[in-house]
Amino acid sequence: MRKGFTLIELLIVMSIIGALLAVAVPSGLNAVAQAKAVNVASNFRTLHQVVMQMLMLEQNPPTSGDILQYLLEKGYISTKPAGFTITYSGSDRAYLITYQSQDVSPSKVLGLYGPIKLEGGYLVVRVVTQ
Repeated sequence: MRKGFTLIELLIVMSIIGALLAVAVPSGLNAVAQAKAVNVASNFRTLHQVVMQMLMLEQNPPTSGDILQYLLEKGYISTKPAGFTITYSGSDRAYLITYQSQDVSPSKVLGLYGPIKLEGGYLVVRVVTQ
């Protein structure tokens, strides 16, 4: 009586495992990319709401410097989200929330939160002041 598997049996098992991996890996990678996009959109939503709150509460909101740091120091946010900047455009009278990292596909983020637009290759939300 022999013990063990034949070469054919091992090849069949390996091909089944390979086929399962070929299906599972792309699905897993897509799920990770979608999760990152949802996180970026969520950060946009939070920063948009925070800037609007700052505009309602502050008599002289900042128009220069590190506005994210200002929001952190004033307690509007508890941490600075990575990859984001907030600048003020005097000509547009608007705060620009920009995601500058290239680690997420813009097409996955657009549509997750209405105000997000693609400008100059970057994802941007404009908050117009009154």
